[in-house]
Amino acid sequence: MDDKTTKNSKQEIMLQQLSGAFTAIPFNRMLGLHLDELRADHVTMDFDMKEDLVGNFLRGILHGGVISSVLDMAGGMAAMAYAIHKNPDKSVEELVGIIGKTSTVDLHISYLSPGIGKKFIAKAWLTKSGKKISFARMELTNDEDTLIATGSATYLLK
Repeated sequence: MDDKTTKNSKQEIMLQQLSGAFTAIPFNRMLGLHLDELRADHVTMDFDMKEDLVGNFLRGILHGGVISSVLDMAGGMAAMAYAIHKNPDKSVEELVGIIGKTSTVDLHISYLSPGIGKKFIAKAWLTKSGKKISFARMELTNDEDTLIATGSATYLLK
């Protein structure tokens, strides 16, 4: 096995471990979040509407806190996946250290449409990433492809 294959294998293993960590987070399970795609250049996740996620009970609209939490999770996952990709020479232990200390520095959410739908899809991608800071853009749509919210965030990677 050559050096490039070893680096790619390590990156794939780390992405699988990151995916496993995502599903182990109790809050993500409570929301019903499913990680659909985890790549160095983007992340996609989805969840179904359920009664526990309603913020406006008169109209059955998704709670704004759920929207911001999901978009923050999507952006954070994108930052962590890219950190794995951009550090192929780091050991698994070093990568775990970087991912384990990743935190949100700033989060901005624009609520564009009521959170009405049976299913919601969150997408995130990085717009820029440096040694310690990454910037992400996020979108939340419903099952009818209505744009519910957009977000931008800054993540600290130590």
